[in-house]
Amino acid sequence: MPNFYDDSKYGVIERFEFRAHQAGVIMTGDSTLIKRHYPKGPIFIKKLGIRHIATQGGTEVTVKFLLDETVTLATMVASTDSTPWAIASVAVTHKCSAGSYINASALGTVATGSVQCFMDFVRLYSSNWNHNA
Repeated sequence: MPNFYDDSKYGVIERFEFRAHQAGVIMTGDSTLIKRHYPKGPIFIKKLGIRHIATQGGTEVTVKFLLDETVTLATMVASTDSTPWAIASVAVTHKCSAGSYINASALGTVATGSVQCFMDFVRLYSSNWNHNA
């Protein structure tokens, strides 16, 4: 057994909040919520979700998270007239290798308002990594 602490060995889950602004992502006529986010990888994605910051116009919006704009990670329907700080999330089990990026877009009619997208993940390290080497 290695003589160093490894977060991934103990399954420490971290949360990353995608923030275009301090308050969150502002949904407007543009369907792109996250253009490109390059996580410090490799990571193992556990959950993707949206947290509503304020009550918004419309009834619902479908959000799609993609890996490298080709692999669908999650698709979720978020009620945009729900109470502030309500969460819509989907459990994901996908590895994101170093150099890959994540993007998200709203499908169909785009509601207006503020949301905060987030990702729960576990860091992955090489099995032969050793800080004493």
